[in-house]
Amino acid sequence: MSLSPQKVDFEQVWAGLQDGVSKIVTLTGVSGMPMMEDIYKLCTAQPQPYSEELYLRFKSFIERHVDSLREEILAQQSDLLEDYLKKWEAYSTGTEFCHHIFRYLNNNWIRKRLEDSRNKLGGLYQGPGATAEVFEIATLCLVVWRDHVFSRTKGRLVEAVLDLFTKERDGEVINSRVLIGIIQSFVKLGAINKNKPLEIYKDEFETAFLESTAEYYSRESAAFISSNGVSSYMQKAVARIQEEAARGKKYLDANSHEKLKKTVDDALIDRHKDILQTECATYLKDEKRDDLSRMYHLLSRITDGIKPMLEVLQDYITRYGFDAVKGIPAPETPEKEPVNYIETLLDVYRRFSDVVEKAFDQDPAFVAALDKAMRTIVNDNPINKPPTKSPELLAKYSNVLLCKSNRTFELDKADETLSPVLIIFKYVDDKDVFQKFYSKMLAKRLIHGTSISDDAESAMIGGLKQACGYEYTSKLQRMFNDMSLSGDLNEKYQQSLKSDKQIPKPAVDFSVQVLTAGSWPTTGAGAATFNMPSELASCVKSFACFYDSQHHGRKLTWLHHMCKGDLRTGYLKKRYEFVQVTDYQMSILLMFNGHENATIADLTTVTSLPDRDLKRALVPLIQSKILVKEPRAKALAPTDVVTLNVKFQSKRLRCKIPNALQKETKEENKETHQHITEERTLFLQAAIVRIMKARKTLAHHTLVSETISQATSRFQPHVPMIKKCIESLIEKEYLKRHDNETNTYSYVA
Repeated sequence: MSLSPQKVDFEQVWAGLQDGVSKIVTLTGVSGMPMMEDIYKLCTAQPQPYSEELYLRFKSFIERHVDSLREEILAQQSDLLEDYLKKWEAYSTGTEFCHHIFRYLNNNWIRKRLEDSRNKLGGLYQGPGATAEVFEIATLCLVVWRDHVFSRTKGRLVEAVLDLFTKERDGEVINSRVLIGIIQSFVKLGAINKNKPLEIYKDEFETAFLESTAEYYSRESAAFISSNGVSSYMQKAVARIQEEAARGKKYLDANSHEKLKKTVDDALIDRHKDILQTECATYLKDEKRDDLSRMYHLLSRITDGIKPMLEVLQDYITRYGFDAVKGIPAPETPEKEPVNYIETLLDVYRRFSDVVEKAFDQDPAFVAALDKAMRTIVNDNPINKPPTKSPELLAKYSNVLLCKSNRTFELDKADETLSPVLIIFKYVDDKDVFQKFYSKMLAKRLIHGTSISDDAESAMIGGLKQACGYEYTSKLQRMFNDMSLSGDLNEKYQQSLKSDKQIPKPAVDFSVQVLTAGSWPTTGAGAATFNMPSELASCVKSFACFYDSQHHGRKLTWLHHMCKGDLRTGYLKKRYEFVQVTDYQMSILLMFNGHENATIADLTTVTSLPDRDLKRALVPLIQSKILVKEPRAKALAPTDVVTLNVKFQSKRLRCKIPNALQKETKEENKETHQHITEERTLFLQAAIVRIMKARKTLAHHTLVSETISQATSRFQPHVPMIKKCIESLIEKEYLKRHDNETNTYSYVA
């Protein structure tokens, strides 16, 4: 083929081209190379190229061809969609091939017109007397189909398409290929407008489809829910939503998926949300977790759909928890009270935690609702009066778990066993109360060796540290360190007894635990005046001499109410050993080495113990029948006579004497709460001073608000208590009121 421009006969060449184009668009076959040569000749002809004429002739031919196709389509009555799709697919394939054949015309004359055009959709032909838009061949063919076929058939097409969707929703089998092809043709026609490629699809089909979908499901859902109930309706709704989502992915453009979802959700869920939400409390009561799960998954699809569920859940858990606490039976023994109480709270938590996990997929909003309800139950239930009962009982429950008497504790499952304590602990507002009682009980476990294991204690402290920080557990950790240092100190003491002759030898074997003042809740607390027997005095003197040689300037305060020892009998047929006898009990028993009997008044004189401590030491000895009191009345009178029981018998040679000193009395409990109140007062005063020192001047309500904010990590302060602290600081001249504004305070440097 010659590439040089030539003179050509347009009519003759066009006749051949027209025949080729006709065969292409009807898919009857043609050779493309000769046609491309003819197109090149016409576009480069001398003296005047025929590009313009070629474009107009091609357009005119395509319009006539499409008009004939349209009439055939309109004549169809039953198979409109299949006939339309068949002709569209043939036309689309053929015109795409034409676009390739007319590539030279596209790349030269048409492109130049497009570049010169001001029209955004296509090129505006500026030739003599011409006003028609100019497009690339492929686009031109789509424009012609749109204007000559689609615009005349779209009403019937869309109606037929929607009818197919309805049939498929009703369970009929349809020709999916036809439906897919028709919808894709709508999308392809949109390619005419490059700025809005889905304009035809959206305007002519999508809007009508969504309206039809909404109408279909609104009608169906209203009828179904009224005749089948909420539970069956939710199952139906879930199935319909899944079906429609799959249908959308199969037939629709991706841009329609979210719109279809919203349309279906509005029709199936939003219209009936009030009816669904009213069943939530019933399903919680009846433990219908499958229904709750379906309700959650449905309502979570719409805006604020789960909000009423959250309110119902929180309210239901709170009421259920209060009822559970009210139903706790009276404990058989005081030791049972914390177990019954905390186990009840844990049962409530476990029940609804399982609901949140399995029915609500651990949704953070539902977890938060559970947390709010549990916090209300733990801090505001009827038993929590005064409002420090929950943390106190939780500390006592921890003590039950961590004592050696707990036979069910498994060391390899320490974290699992202790996690319930930490679960309830995070809901406790007054964490300082728990800290106070827990530290007292930890001290007793460490001192008396009743802790189940150091690893378990460390695991518990680690959990508390993770929840509240280092400062919260610093004293607890120092208590552990003291026990370790005491072991090393006792080894040094025993070595010094052998090597240092200046240290007096004790009358009996003993060991000492040296506790750091300020770290232990027992140091100095509860210690009574006490005259030690000579056997114990020699031990104290010996260790004090050693300790003074090791540490200068330190003072030892002996806590006899926390000491214990073992005694062996020499007055009975069998040699019994009384183990873990307190120093107070030991002093009473050793007195009978030189006396056959003694009155209560004598014991008081010899030991110098207050009546309360003497009674707590003496009563267990009488109850164990080691001593006999005359008269045998329960009350102790100064004239009552106590005698050593020379007929004492026991099945065990090692007898453990009940230690009443280890049990908390009401007076001690009251003192502990008083100490907590005092510590809170100091904490609040310190917080107020810190705030005022930083801010210099503050209004009353702002100061109260910031003080509460600083205290909430430890306890929930009451406003009257804060007011008293402010008044106290004003009296101490840390703060002063403004002269003109009595509700405003200033810091006094």
